[in-house]
Amino acid sequence: MKLHPLALACAAALCAPAFAQSSVSVYGVLDTGVLSTNNVSTSPLGYVPVVSPTVGGSTQLKDGGIGGSYWGIRGNEDLGGGLKAIYQLQGNITVPSGALGGPNSASTTVTFNQFATIGLQGTWGEVKFGRQVSPMYYAMAATDARSARYFGSVLTGLVGVNSASKAWLGNNSNVAFGTIYNDNAIVYNSPNWNGVTAALEYALGNTANSQRANVQESATLMYDANGLKLSALYYNGYGNNLANATTLYTAALGAAAAPAAIAAAGFSPTANTNRLTGLGALYTWNQFTVAGQLLQARNPAHAIMPGGSAALDMWDIGFGWKFAPNVNFTTGYYKIKDKTNVGNTASQFAAGIEYSFSRRTMVYAQFAAVTNHGANMNLGPVYATVPVANNNVHATMIGVRHNF
Repeated sequence: MKLHPLALACAAALCAPAFAQSSVSVYGVLDTGVLSTNNVSTSPLGYVPVVSPTVGGSTQLKDGGIGGSYWGIRGNEDLGGGLKAIYQLQGNITVPSGALGGPNSASTTVTFNQFATIGLQGTWGEVKFGRQVSPMYYAMAATDARSARYFGSVLTGLVGVNSASKAWLGNNSNVAFGTIYNDNAIVYNSPNWNGVTAALEYALGNTANSQRANVQESATLMYDANGLKLSALYYNGYGNNLANATTLYTAALGAAAAPAAIAAAGFSPTANTNRLTGLGALYTWNQFTVAGQLLQARNPAHAIMPGGSAALDMWDIGFGWKFAPNVNFTTGYYKIKDKTNVGNTASQFAAGIEYSFSRRTMVYAQFAAVTNHGANMNLGPVYATVPVANNNVHATMIGVRHNF
């Protein structure tokens, strides 16, 4: 059956308002550069600190100087009355190799390893369901002068804290202290009340016959007005270290002896091994920024690997200077203190400068120097580049970043 052109035009006009009620967009970031560092571990144990073997140095094309490359799809549908349906899918891209995706909480490589969410949004705030970033990360990044960059920031400091537990391989996102990405998560974000926002997260463990096993919880409170940012965060998790402890004990003792050693050490799906709390502040006036924060990582169950830590503190201070509209300089100092292995410490100094050609494209140069004291300290200045424990590190990176 043929339709008259006028009928087609009328049908299109009638449908137009329906189409206007929803939107979808493809977006992403590409960020890569040349990284040079003097200390890289060749250990197969990932982030678990080892004293040897070592490589004297490394120069490589590395993804993620400011932040990891990624692509995503997001959209919404207007449901009327101020209510919207929202969704987002987002996953990493490794620019040097072209690989897509990354690990989830179960050590499985997935395409959308950062976000796979659906939810509702209204004047009351928003609620999202699925794999997503914990509110803890946004609070931590907001009061870091280096904005939780992949190079020399509170993020790489938190990785060092997790490494010091000696119970994180890095092949999954369910880390020892303050997990950034969570599977099975329900997150509520409040509206803005005179600069104050709150967020709550509950990530279900999806474990049969247990309401607590592998559950993750997070709460944050943030203030952002008149150049001042304040952050408070709380994170609590159960069973975080069990999978990695199982891998490590099995490799060391064999499959037959490992279960008894794991149980004796206190690892289980319901062991409360992950607690992170923090307070931070950042103030910007004119072109200058100053910031500082304190994070405390605790393992209430005290289930730890031999030589690992159940209690660590990290504090940082930072400074920023935007001395031209398109030029930004930031620097930060980050200090980790082990409360379990007295005398073990790590510190990181980082500085970087960024030049923006446009709103979407920038180039950057960064430098960092790290000191590690102790067999469980392998703080590294670059995310996903692990140094040998109890050794100093320095690194430089020059790169380019483009948003699309």
